[in-house]
Amino acid sequence: MISEKTSIQKLWDFVKNLHPLVYMLILLYLVVPLLSSRFLLLQNQMNITRQVSIYLIVSIGMTYVITSKGIDLSVGSTLAFIACVVAEGLKNGTIPPLVSLFVVIGMGFILGMVVGLVITKLKIPPFIASIGLMVTYRGLTHLYMGGKVIVRLPEPIVFLGQGSLGPIPFPAVISLTIALIGWWIFRFTRFGRYTVAIGSNEAACRVVGGIKVNRYKTLIYAFQGALVGIGALIMIGRLNGTSAVLAEGFEMHVIASVVMGGTSLQGGRSSIFGTILGVYTIGVIENAMVLVGADFHTQRVIIGLLLIFSIAFQGYRERKMGVLEKT
Repeated sequence: MISEKTSIQKLWDFVKNLHPLVYMLILLYLVVPLLSSRFLLLQNQMNITRQVSIYLIVSIGMTYVITSKGIDLSVGSTLAFIACVVAEGLKNGTIPPLVSLFVVIGMGFILGMVVGLVITKLKIPPFIASIGLMVTYRGLTHLYMGGKVIVRLPEPIVFLGQGSLGPIPFPAVISLTIALIGWWIFRFTRFGRYTVAIGSNEAACRVVGGIKVNRYKTLIYAFQGALVGIGALIMIGRLNGTSAVLAEGFEMHVIASVVMGGTSLQGGRSSIFGTILGVYTIGVIENAMVLVGADFHTQRVIIGLLLIFSIAFQGYRERKMGVLEKT
């Protein structure tokens, strides 16, 4: 009898400690099939994994940025600029498909590094710096494109966005691989440990830890930018083209996913697994709204409300745990 109670208690502890988004996903998978019979079809489920893949790749980088107590609102504009430049090169033959991956990673690294340098060298708060560069990169994208639209890219690039390995979309394979690498870096490397340390107490890192904070903060934004570049390549492959308005509002989706997943806006606390859950939860919600006929603007309203709720819920949990002072 004692062992039975112990087993029940262990099971209850396990259930009680599950990530809140697990419960939300269970609820969605119980309710949405009642609204649409197409939701549980294998093809639709694979479509969800394909649709969320680009968000997941960029959200892994955003997890690092927010863990370091930063923010980057320029990721959508960065993605669009990289996508347009590389798509133009692929279209006219100046960038071979095999070289394009190195080009997007390099461009993303540099553009992300610019964000980091503006923050660390000019001493501008991340929110303001990234807003300024969000507008700058978007403006450069419109200037570069001049109103034109690029379509029909090389087949290898299209495969990156539209191909599959058996029933599994190829973008999902890439995104989950990057998520696994992101988790490994957090867990087992100096870069990951320093990211958490800087977000927890930047002043102590400078004085006691001997960490070159500005260098690592810049590298965190550069790392984010490199992942944005990979996301840009997959996106133009999925769309088989691009335009200057690509990825508008993209950053809100990414930030909402990361915050919903449990990465603290106060810095120093992150969850790659939570980020995966956050991205997938929003993907399921968007997919459900499409199936029931909700328009794009309604989807944006829901994502905005989810972001507000996530921040409020995160603040409540942190106050309850004593992380923040009660107000």
